[in-house]
Amino acid sequence: MNSDMQERRDTVLRLLIQTYLETGAPVSSRTMCSQFPLGLCSASIRNVMADLEELGYITHLHTSAGRVPTDKGYRFYVDRLVPRTVLTPDEQQKINRELMEKQVVLEDVIRNTSRILSDFTHYAAVVAFPDLQQSGFKSIQLAWLEERKICLTFVSTSGFTKSQVISLETPIDREWMLRIENFLNEQLENVPLTQARSKLRRLMIEERNSFFYVMKQAVELLELSALNEQDVNIYLEGIGNIIKYSEFENAEMLRSLLRVVEEKKKLADFMQGVIAQPAEHSIRVFIGEENPYEDLSNYSLIVGTYRIDDQSSGVLGIIGPKRLEYGRAIATVEYVTQILGQTISRFNLT
Repeated sequence: MNSDMQERRDTVLRLLIQTYLETGAPVSSRTMCSQFPLGLCSASIRNVMADLEELGYITHLHTSAGRVPTDKGYRFYVDRLVPRTVLTPDEQQKINRELMEKQVVLEDVIRNTSRILSDFTHYAAVVAFPDLQQSGFKSIQLAWLEERKICLTFVSTSGFTKSQVISLETPIDREWMLRIENFLNEQLENVPLTQARSKLRRLMIEERNSFFYVMKQAVELLELSALNEQDVNIYLEGIGNIIKYSEFENAEMLRSLLRVVEEKKKLADFMQGVIAQPAEHSIRVFIGEENPYEDLSNYSLIVGTYRIDDQSSGVLGIIGPKRLEYGRAIATVEYVTQILGQTISRFNLT
């Protein structure tokens, strides 16, 4: 294919998709000819559209002579044709201001981020907490409640806290509890949570002195705690933003969305899976059937990983119909991932 023909196809596809994104109505060759100065007659545009349909980029609905993009067409548009968009300085400043407004604990920052994403994009937004399993120990505090019960508070290097009341099989006094707390803080500073128990077990093998029992009880404490469990920590905002689209006249679309809301565990697993998968770009776009989560097969997801101290920590993104404004949505997700990571890092310094 010569370059002129390829450029013509790309132009027609880009304008057809942009028109469909704005109107939600199938686009005809007559519409293309009347709205855009392509220098082509309606018959020529019809031939180009026929080529695009043969390539699988667009399709037609049986009730209309117009064409609509396919998942393959959207993918080509996102990868090759979508106009590069950057948030204005005023928009960036507004996000910065709203992200820090009245935020006194880190959990509030995460919660508020989902609201900001939803408000700025007018789609549903989801923000996952940093994966606790990948965090390191910053500190552990033990509070004595009674002989067989203590409260363990864990603070991660990413700035998140988790507290739990633990019931013990054997009684413990305050002095012994403080010895265990000091030992854990000395030995586990900056150690990833996934490696904590194995490090303590190695120390137990190497040390067979009176401190062995301190280590043994420290290991038991970690095993009794919920620090090794995966929490479903995500915030989902703005569902009302997307049900207004005409696509939701389809009852199955609405039912699938409600299942996403009700089954947050599946969505959380998907979001965490994004971190585990290597990616060429910081922002990833999943369109229609590309979504591994079946209930989102009629939607587009734009997700990005936010980083704390140069380490992948959590995922945020937006959910919308495939007919969404990709350029602005990608720019917003990209900026919010950057500013959220910076904001959390500042929390860690305080």
